[in-house]
Amino acid sequence: MPLLARSRRPDTARFAWCAGLVACLTACAPLGPDYVRPAQNIQSQWSPIPEPVGTAATLQPWWQQFGDPTLVTLLEMARTANPSMQSAALRIAQAQAQLGITQTGMHPSVQLSTGASFTKPDTISQILGKTDGSTAAQFALQSSWEPDFWGKVRRGVESDQASFMSSVAAYRAAQVSLEASVASTYFGWRTLGLRLDIAEGNLKQQADSLRIADARFRGGATSELDRHQAQTQYEQTQAQIPLLRASLQQAAHALSILLGQAPDYFDKAFSVRGDLSQPPTVLPGTLPLDLLQRRPDVVQAELAAIAQLARIGQAQAALYPSFSLSGSFGFQASDAGNQRLSDIFSWNNQVRSISAGLLFPIFDRGRIKNQVKVQDALFEQALRSYETQVLKAQQEVEDALANIASGNAARLSLLRARDAVRRSADLSMQRYLAGASDYTTVTTSEQARLQVEDALQQTEGNLLQAWVAVFRALGGGWDGDLTPPEFAPKTSSRRP
Repeated sequence: MPLLARSRRPDTARFAWCAGLVACLTACAPLGPDYVRPAQNIQSQWSPIPEPVGTAATLQPWWQQFGDPTLVTLLEMARTANPSMQSAALRIAQAQAQLGITQTGMHPSVQLSTGASFTKPDTISQILGKTDGSTAAQFALQSSWEPDFWGKVRRGVESDQASFMSSVAAYRAAQVSLEASVASTYFGWRTLGLRLDIAEGNLKQQADSLRIADARFRGGATSELDRHQAQTQYEQTQAQIPLLRASLQQAAHALSILLGQAPDYFDKAFSVRGDLSQPPTVLPGTLPLDLLQRRPDVVQAELAAIAQLARIGQAQAALYPSFSLSGSFGFQASDAGNQRLSDIFSWNNQVRSISAGLLFPIFDRGRIKNQVKVQDALFEQALRSYETQVLKAQQEVEDALANIASGNAARLSLLRARDAVRRSADLSMQRYLAGASDYTTVTTSEQARLQVEDALQQTEGNLLQAWVAVFRALGGGWDGDLTPPEFAPKTSSRRP
């Protein structure tokens, strides 16, 4: 017994030494650079906005600041039924499945195989009277493993993990964009409806003016010129109404598509008319630096760069030797001779094998090095895209803030102009009826009233859309959560 123990001790030590060496090598830091966020060109503060705009701690949920229940309903419908959101959710599922595939490469592969074969006797055996064939069966457990010495698999997991998180960020970015598109299109539809009301109201007043001008002309109080001027003004306003109605229908069709419905859905399901919502008066007190965490599209671009960086390490690992270990253990039996298939699991029928392999690139190292350069160039492109996205995000915020500031100022001026032009139109008609002025004064006043009222309505609608744009540019209320969506995307009924 002592001699036997001493003879086995060196084998045990060698095995432990080899196992420790493999563990150390697989635990080494993977090849390739690690990601460090580059410095970004970010301004310190946003441009100030004149009163009455204040600041708040958060902008979630921003759509409630408009006080419009219909808008809330539309957003809830769009989040669940919009096809682009379903597609974004499917891309998350795809990235998650790809990550699972890559993670399995870190562990040995184990397979169970079984099979049977029948061999018919050859012609000579049949002539000799051996007409029975033979059946062979096998049952084996096979395993293979490639130790991740240089971190190729680990870098692959890093890349797919970043790609998976990037797909989640892309989903959140699509959600923010969808919410902003629904709100913007909805306010555009409401604005067009009010502009149509203004045009139809002015048309009625111009129809009355035309009847007055026609009656005065027939009575000999004015010349035919006044009648034609009134007719011209009426027809010009009449020509604007079909165009506004067409734009209104197109906006309704666009809203239906955003809701994932047929183009005629919105007109049938909603008939909201009335005054526009009042613009919000509170902005979130965020800084430009917050965009790096609060804009999902910026986070998506950075994660895409991280995923690409890990592929550099994958490409570099191909420059070094790779090792593979494989083995199998099973049983094999045949009914030829004195054997029986029922004895296949007899210990005497065992079959086992162990093999090891080494692969080292020699003549194609130039090709592999160029592949590393390709991945490095792709990373630099992804990094430039990330930096561009950061600058673009700041521009979008500043543009929206500028539109809010200019929209507030224009709205106040147009409100005063509306009151003045309405009074001017009334006075010009009174002077015309009194014979103190010709119809040119009436035409000019009524044209000015239509233009000012229409411009005021457009300005108020644009101001609402500017608020939607600034909420979207500031991240749409996203708090940086990269949890995948809970709802399951719809699957095609045509799947086999």
